Amino acid sequence: MKPALMIAALAAPALMLAYLALEQRSASAPAGNQVMPVEQAFVITHERTDTVVQLNINITPGTYLYRDKLQLTAENLTLGNWQLPAGELHQDEYFGKSHVFREPLTLILPLQHATRNSRLTLSYQGCGTGFCYPPQQLAIELN
Repeated sequence: MKPALMIAALAAPALMLAYLALEQRSASAPAGNQVMPVEQAFVITHERTDTVVQLNINITPGTYLYRDKLQLTAENLTLGNWQLPAGELHQDEYFGKSHVFREPLTLILPLQHATRNSRLTLSYQGCGTGFCYPPQQLAIELN
C-alpha cells in the first residue's frame, strides 16, 4: 500500500471517532448550545460591617452549587466560627452523591480582626443541566 493511502486509511477511523465524540458532546449540551456565563449563574455580593461579613450567593434557577466545593480563604483578617447550611442531597452524574445548594445562599461570617488589604477568596463549583462549570475563585476585597 502506498504511504499516502496508508495514512488516509489510518486517519479515517480517528476522524470518525472525533466526529462521534463531538456529536455526543453536543447532544448533552444545553438547548441552543448556550451556556450561561458563571458570573450570571452565581451572582455573588457582599456587605461588611465592623463585626460581620455577609456573603450573598444568588443561584440562578436550573443551576446548583456543590457544598463541598465552597471554601473560604482569609487574608489579613480573622473570622470567627461559621457554618455552611446542610444543603440538599443530590445524586450527581459527575460527582455521585453530593450536597448542593439550589436556592440563594447567605453566609454570615463573624469578623474578629481585619487589617488593611483584607481579602476573602471564595472557591466554588457548580453545575447546570447537562454541564458543569470549572472550579472558580473570587477575590473579595474588604477594605
